[in-house]
Amino acid sequence: MHIKKLVTLASMLVAFAVTPVFAGTGTPENSSATNEAMIPYILPDETDHSELEALFCVTGSQIIDKAKDYIGRPYRRGCMGPYAFDCSGFTSFVYKALNIRLGRSSRDQWREGLAITDRDDVHVGDLVFFGSSARISHVGIVAEVEGNGDFKFIHASCSNGITISDINEHYYGNRYQGARRILNN
Repeated sequence: MHIKKLVTLASMLVAFAVTPVFAGTGTPENSSATNEAMIPYILPDETDHSELEALFCVTGSQIIDKAKDYIGRPYRRGCMGPYAFDCSGFTSFVYKALNIRLGRSSRDQWREGLAITDRDDVHVGDLVFFGSSARISHVGIVAEVEGNGDFKFIHASCSNGITISDINEHYYGNRYQGARRILNN
């Protein structure tokens, strides 16, 4: 989804760069004596521009710093914070705090960003997904990369609330499905 936004916004920026600064039917020297309004061109949606900027400027460390502010908050199914969270509510809340929108469910978030196929390639700030081979059911954010495909992630655990877990914990290691990169830096 973010790639589609980037392409759309990039095309708007290109259009902006080649569009004259003022819209009208001619230049001042060849326009008629009528008082024709000269209207400046404005980007269609300022919020998309700030999200585009965030995708390129926000770092994984900033995502994790924000996420750590909520350690210890309880897990509540269907909650999106700030006092309680479910797993995808937590990831979308943290990213939204830094002006990046994510889908609401872990399955929606699984379709966003770029797929990271090798655990050795995960970065701090990437989303990591868990479940069975047929279904994504949990999401977290990479908090620390330890090398050799090992990492720690912050997430909303049903039993511990917002906590940091290790991919080598039996439960998570057996259910790991993959990672997605949302940030473009």
